[in-house]
Amino acid sequence: MGLFGAFSAKPMKDAVATAAKAIQTGQIQGKDQLDQGYDQAADLYGQAGGLFGNLASSYGAGSKLYADALGVNGKDASVAARSAYTATPGYTFNLDQGLQGLQRARAVNGTLASGNADTDAMKFATGLASHDFNSWLQNLSGYDGKTLAATTGQAGTLGALGNLGYQTGAAKAGIDVNAGNAVAQGAYKVGEAEQKANENKLGALLGVANLAGSAFGGLAGNGNAIGNIGKNLTSAFSIFG
Repeated sequence: MGLFGAFSAKPMKDAVATAAKAIQTGQIQGKDQLDQGYDQAADLYGQAGGLFGNLASSYGAGSKLYADALGVNGKDASVAARSAYTATPGYTFNLDQGLQGLQRARAVNGTLASGNADTDAMKFATGLASHDFNSWLQNLSGYDGKTLAATTGQAGTLGALGNLGYQTGAAKAGIDVNAGNAVAQGAYKVGEAEQKANENKLGALLGVANLAGSAFGGLAGNGNAIGNIGKNLTSAFSIFG
């Protein structure tokens, strides 16, 4: 620091102003990067949540059909569920194969046109429905667990996204706090520099005053010497502007 720098806080002010601009730039860039990272993660979480949502909808249809078949949702829903069961490929195939087998047996025995043929067919169809329906219900029961797993996964993505949002907000707040602390520290240093400059000015002023006092004391009565000292004092005070 030069002689005149000791009497001014301007160099410190300039340095702090430059640092404050750099801090502000870093603050903006840091928060922008956090926003970009959040947006990318949110997009991925959204895709995952959509997949889980599709699975939940698909499995949910099976869960509802299971509840309908059990009669949970009323008589009409139960009847509709049994209609859905009798329309399944497995049931229709087994029914067709069984009835064809009965017809062949009746044809061999010569009783194809008898009244018992219809009775046997009804008994077979009823027995098949009773047996296969329970197996069908058992298969449907697995959809409840699958639906729960899918909805849990979907909720998990939403929870993770919410947590990410909180962390992003906290990180941005941390950037603001750190930037604010850094700027405040710079302002404090400027204040210190101004105080030091004022102290230096005061010290210099007192030093000049003491010098003048000594000179006047030793040169009392010498007009020319006193005039020269006055010029020197004027020159010395010029450093304060």
